[in-house]
Amino acid sequence: MELTVSTHLWVHHGLEADALAAFEGCGFCGSEVWLAEPHVPWRNERALGVFRRKLEDAGIQAGTVHLPFYPSVPALKEHGHKWSVLDDARSDRRDAIEGAAEGLRAAAALGADAGVLHLGWPHDSWQGDQPQWAREAVAELLPVARACGVQLLLENIISTGTRCAELVKLLDEVDSAAEAGICLDLGHAHVLGGVVEELEAALPRLAHLHVHDNDGQEDSHLAPGRGTIPWREVLTRLQSIGYSGRGALELRDFSKGKDAPGELVRAEVNAALHFQKHWQAEGLLP
Repeated sequence: MELTVSTHLWVHHGLEADALAAFEGCGFCGSEVWLAEPHVPWRNERALGVFRRKLEDAGIQAGTVHLPFYPSVPALKEHGHKWSVLDDARSDRRDAIEGAAEGLRAAAALGADAGVLHLGWPHDSWQGDQPQWAREAVAELLPVARACGVQLLLENIISTGTRCAELVKLLDEVDSAAEAGICLDLGHAHVLGGVVEELEAALPRLAHLHVHDNDGQEDSHLAPGRGTIPWREVLTRLQSIGYSGRGALELRDFSKGKDAPGELVRAEVNAALHFQKHWQAEGLLP
């Protein structure tokens, strides 16, 4: 498994020179780019091209992206504006689908080969028409992803409809060509009470991982090893199936923008490096 770093750690900062310098020196060269303005100018083709060159100049490869599920960081923080393909209002569902489609095109422009999609938000009810709306959204986004040369990945996000068995079932219904896959978020699976069980359920479509830790109760996005995920069991199972994909370290800025990017590297990414070195010594990480 190749560990990469999600730029979500710096979502309260623009990815400018200081953030990129901190990223460049953090010990990981791959990234999952979090598509959220103003953190990343993903809706401006020219600015996105400049952004890609900045990443490349810093020796950072955008392997995957997280597709957007809110219009911008200020819109979410100050006004609570969210995007959801399960929204009751049809116009709002359209906004979410169109945002995801634009995100897939941005992924291609960045040279990424996969985009991670949220089907709604944690704790959605998945009652009434919501399962059908989810199927319709995925069916609409699959040809967009194909045209972009980007694999669509569905993430388990702490809701009944996004347990891995349900995601596999949904994909089997709308994606007979098996183009799409699952991004197994290990932290979310742990909150649901069965990280190994969710891993087993995801195996038919497993294509990517989100790697972070928690106490099994709160989705806190701690550095791996700082919570209670049974890492030996998880890594042993991944090794047994020959998993060689990416695992994006999805860590959190607990200061909400107050700490400088370099401080975030020292506080969070260095802990992930310690985790990596420990399990490399055990022979469970390359």
